[in-house]
Amino acid sequence: MSPSKLITKLGKLFKIWRERGTYGTLRFLYRRIQESRRGQFTYDQWVTNHRLTRSQIQEAKRQIEQWELRPKFSVILPVYNVEAQWLEKAIQSVLNQIYPDWELCIADDASPAPHIKPLLTRYSKLDPRIKVVFRPENGNIVAASNSALELATGDYIALLDHDDELAIDALFETAKLINQHPDADFIYSDEDKIDTQGKRKDPFFKPDWSPDYFHACMYTCHLGVYRTNLIREIGGFRPGYDGSQDYDLVLRVVEKTRNIYHLPKILYHWRIIPASVTAGGEQAKPWAYIAARKALEDMLARSPYPGWVEETPRPGFWRVRRHIVGEPLISIIIPSAGRVMETPKGPLNVLENCIQSIQRSTYPNFEIVVVDGYDIPAPTLETLLQPAVESPTIRLVRCAEPFNFAQRINLGAQNVHGDFLLLLNDDTEVLTSDWLESMLEFAQQTEIGAVGAKLLFPDGRIQHAGVMVLDGNAGHAFHGADGDHPGYFCSNVVNRNYLGVTAACLMMRSELFFQLGGMDEQFPLNYNDVDLCLKAHQAGYRNVVTPYVQLIHYESASRPKGLNPNEWENLNRKWGAYFKKLKYDPYYNPNLSYRTVNFELG
Repeated sequence: MSPSKLITKLGKLFKIWRERGTYGTLRFLYRRIQESRRGQFTYDQWVTNHRLTRSQIQEAKRQIEQWELRPKFSVILPVYNVEAQWLEKAIQSVLNQIYPDWELCIADDASPAPHIKPLLTRYSKLDPRIKVVFRPENGNIVAASNSALELATGDYIALLDHDDELAIDALFETAKLINQHPDADFIYSDEDKIDTQGKRKDPFFKPDWSPDYFHACMYTCHLGVYRTNLIREIGGFRPGYDGSQDYDLVLRVVEKTRNIYHLPKILYHWRIIPASVTAGGEQAKPWAYIAARKALEDMLARSPYPGWVEETPRPGFWRVRRHIVGEPLISIIIPSAGRVMETPKGPLNVLENCIQSIQRSTYPNFEIVVVDGYDIPAPTLETLLQPAVESPTIRLVRCAEPFNFAQRINLGAQNVHGDFLLLLNDDTEVLTSDWLESMLEFAQQTEIGAVGAKLLFPDGRIQHAGVMVLDGNAGHAFHGADGDHPGYFCSNVVNRNYLGVTAACLMMRSELFFQLGGMDEQFPLNYNDVDLCLKAHQAGYRNVVTPYVQLIHYESASRPKGLNPNEWENLNRKWGAYFKKLKYDPYYNPNLSYRTVNFELG
């Protein structure tokens, strides 16, 4: 290594030590050494490394014998005209399960193919746990699924498509979770796809339960396991939702229970053949998307926050909108020094530019509270505070203390009149005129904490699309990617839940902000927003980012970049026990890399 590179690396290490302290630096080095040893895995390598060994299978069987709780699973398998080889593989994947307490409930939907009936009859004689009903007439997948459900006697049902496969440990891992969490009503796992040659690809490592992401797409999908009594209570599968019957089912299930668990393991393999709804391509069965939209519209009709559904450019992904209750006042708090920055287009007064962009908002009922340190130039104050017809109220709150972002937000919050707070950096420029409505749709919902936006650098790259906390380190998802980058399973172009959002543009109910104690002033520059979002999450609220709200962020134009000494240590000292309890960022996935923010395979 050349002396110049060595000096650069040592300088970076010194900066990390100043920001994170000795313990934080050691954690950083340990993580880097781990990942450099692993390298960048391909999914083939990942599959090889995670394949169960014979000893692991034997150990799983020993665990089963020691369990006090042995739930019985009814695997629901509707069948129609599938090729024999795929149907046999689906059935065989159930027979191969490590966990033995299951029954396979098969309903043939009057398949005209002559091989179906003898094949199913043969398997029903092979194992008494296999039950088969032959429907006298074709009724589509909902009718067939309900016929299979009528055969079920298990504590839980698990859904299997007639050409897919369960992983060998699918029911074992699910039963293991139920032993740890006997209250579980709905369990879902990660999944991948399997081609006709048996090659696995396209893994989907999912977040823990994320209601707003679920309203954008049926991400839980396979493997889905549900308490049988609950499914019967809601009436099973509903006619008229063929192709999206599972989506409609889960939308109704989650209205009845919060006992929802995610298994971050690949337990289901979705066969890639042309007849498959999604695995075969977006246009394989367009009627499935019509049914999905109908299911979402029904959900909204039942919701205390009704609204409507909008299509997105990507089939199968939706934007759920909510009617705003009343016309509440939004108080926009902007800490500022009224600085001027140089841009390719010339000097820019960031505060004036920010407020001018706010004044183009389509939502009328807002006020602006500017918090400064007696340092905004007089000409800027005169421009901002002069009375103007039909302009929003702009008020000035002054603070003589050295700049502390958290302190100034708290001071501003004590001087507002609105039911909703919007924390905003002065170095932002609003691009979407309906931004306030789009954020208010979420912030008004009592289960939601912080609402964030999509922030772009002036060149169009992503500055912020959600905050992840990985091994105690906060990072912005897809930082530096192109603004229209879809993200991991479209997570950058639809509403999505994250553990945190940036205070550069953050909306929250005023009542909740004060309930959480406002911003912690021990974080003067950084992590005050992460801390606020963690407090909301710990209190049982969920945070959400909407990419339909977009702003330019002239990042750090109004304050220096980098961390103050001890900020990282303070965050991990304060939240270390909570991070340990969470085990991993619930809106990320432990199978993904902790080194990057781009949802890459770890």
